Amino acid sequence: MDFKQTLRQNAERTEVLLKNLTNDFVKNQVNDAIKYSLLDGGKRLRPSLVFETAKLFDVYDNNIERIAMAIEMIHTYSLVHDDLPSMDNDDFRRGKPSCHKQFGEDVAVLAGDGLLNLAAETLLGGVCSQNYFDAIKFVFNCSGIFGMIGGQAIDISKNKINDFETLEFLTENKTAKLIVACVCATAIYCNADKKQKESLCEFAKNFGIAFQIADDLLDSESDENLSFTNLLGIDGAKKELKKYTNLALSALNDCFEKEKLAFFEQLLDFNMKRNH
Repeated sequence: MDFKQTLRQNAERTEVLLKNLTNDFVKNQVNDAIKYSLLDGGKRLRPSLVFETAKLFDVYDNNIERIAMAIEMIHTYSLVHDDLPSMDNDDFRRGKPSCHKQFGEDVAVLAGDGLLNLAAETLLGGVCSQNYFDAIKFVFNCSGIFGMIGGQAIDISKNKINDFETLEFLTENKTAKLIVACVCATAIYCNADKKQKESLCEFAKNFGIAFQIADDLLDSESDENLSFTNLLGIDGAKKELKKYTNLALSALNDCFEKEKLAFFEQLLDFNMKRNH
């Protein structure tokens, strides 16, 4: 299996799904801002994790597509709000002006709100079973005050973070929890057993932290925000990246056949070596 080809195919599939979903939007500033932010390409890593987790259980249906789209919309809304002057105050996102720079802060707030609402509508439009209902609950638990939003709240707090344990907790919630949602909500929907769900959640948590450390290493010249590189130095961050990568890899080995894990193993290797 060619990992990059699989990632590209999953990204293309996601792009088609999102374009079809937004094709009939009435043209106005907020909808234009939603499409500007949502349809700007990228690796589409989170939908890819949904699709590839579903493959572990030989499942692919419209509900899987809805989970993938919804999580990408939640991720996008979080970036729109994260870039706001009152948050991280970033003027650019993925090589172009961030949403609030392009449309204004007021429209960007509404666009983020709209994306979160659209994620809920998309999930609730699926064919509901108990497993699907439980998967929906899991997604919003991971993205809410006990997950992504909770992590962001720590990040913007006035209390200076200067210890590893707090940074690890922040990262586990702000970054890793939505990655956990991709993998574990899909596993819940696919009727994974308890051991499989626990292994996948452990994989996703550790990969999510490793992903953030790799991001920090790529942005190591910036010292404006607390990061693993600022706290531990380049060598220390690389050591932690390797540690969390190994933890993620070992979490899967006991529950799934080796040949089914190729994508996840190559994803971990890709993250270790990525330059963007």
